[in-house]
Amino acid sequence: MSDVLSQLPSDSVDADMAKAALLYEALLGRAIDTGAVASLETRFSAGRMSAFECAIQLVSSSEFLSRMVREAVLVHPHFIHAARIRMIRTLLPPAKNILDLGGANAPLFTMGYEHAFEQMVLVDLPPLDRHDQYKDVVLEKAHPDPRVLIHYGDMSDLSRYADGSFDLVWSGQSIEHIDPAAAIRACEGAYRVLTPGGYFCLDTPNRDVTKIHTSDLGGGFVDPDHKHEYYSDELRQMLLSAGFFVEAAAGICEMPQTRRTNRFHYEDFVLGQPVVDNPDDGYIFYFAARKPVR
Repeated sequence: MSDVLSQLPSDSVDADMAKAALLYEALLGRAIDTGAVASLETRFSAGRMSAFECAIQLVSSSEFLSRMVREAVLVHPHFIHAARIRMIRTLLPPAKNILDLGGANAPLFTMGYEHAFEQMVLVDLPPLDRHDQYKDVVLEKAHPDPRVLIHYGDMSDLSRYADGSFDLVWSGQSIEHIDPAAAIRACEGAYRVLTPGGYFCLDTPNRDVTKIHTSDLGGGFVDPDHKHEYYSDELRQMLLSAGFFVEAAAGICEMPQTRRTNRFHYEDFVLGQPVVDNPDDGYIFYFAARKPVR
């Protein structure tokens, strides 16, 4: 839709109204009504409204919210993605040298990490060794920045990296893609390659919630490539056993009705908060684990 809007001329009220009509169709799923036409024409003529402001007004409306609730099954992956972007922008600490474990599908570099860094190393399996749904991701095309290096390999084997060579290790929705024994090795490897005081931050699906989700789908995990989905206390203990202490935790995509009723409610993705303090309240949980300064 943005490409269509950008091709329309922007030097007339008629052009602005054409953009508004497209926005109504795309965001609300209906034609613009006569009352909105009259109001917007007045605002556009007076220079008090832009197409961008019109879009913000629509996505902030109760009508748009109601549509998202009705279509929550369809749109919920977008709310997960948006909540994770918010998590990365607001919760991850600043770092100069970063190791991104299993970053092919949603690399940290493309997820809105705001802090300046000197080098980011992405580690993931070669495309042919990944699950079918991830084989088409070509990291080299996604990361033209010379500060971003791509290393193909197993995220549980960090032997190629020197002790204390990173100040942030990030595992974004990846630890659940390896079995628990490999996850222990990944945690121990992250501890070794971090500088004292460095962070191992990660997010992963919350099994307290995904078991409710999958109970209506025949059981199993929420992704066919998942090897293990963690309870928050289970992963916390794994981090502690590796030598870390957990400095901060959060729930991502609050699931209030699901938690309260023990039945899965897709509308929680729309109506719940994107980030909450209690990790057990999220569809995903986030930990910021830190290596002690000795």
